[in-house]
Amino acid sequence: MSDNETIAQIESLDAKRTECILKRDFAALETLIAEDLRYVHSSAVLENKQQYLAKLASGHYTYRSMNTLQREMRVMGDVVLVNGDVRIEVDVNGTPKVVMSRYLQVWVKRSAGWQMASWQSVPIPQA
Repeated sequence: MSDNETIAQIESLDAKRTECILKRDFAALETLIAEDLRYVHSSAVLENKQQYLAKLASGHYTYRSMNTLQREMRVMGDVVLVNGDVRIEVDVNGTPKVVMSRYLQVWVKRSAGWQMASWQSVPIPQA
């Protein structure tokens, strides 16, 4: 598979991941994220897969929109690194927030196919 084909596949999977989060389809989301997921929010909160899915399912995080502002993908064999900026509207424990974030996302190819194994983001300061 060429790098361009891999990037197209990751773009499709990430669009599906976003759709699952917004539509609250956590069963489908579960297949897109790795068992050893490390998810670091822009607040520096670290969660594993079980913690992240539990907080989504409980309504602790209710995402209203996720808009990618820009991103770059680098294919490194069975790993794809994604650097980007995103604007997120989310309710965190009932408090509405708008988060402008710069992130590193890691996709890995395993026996189950491509899965997101890591997300780490930092807030983008307002100008």
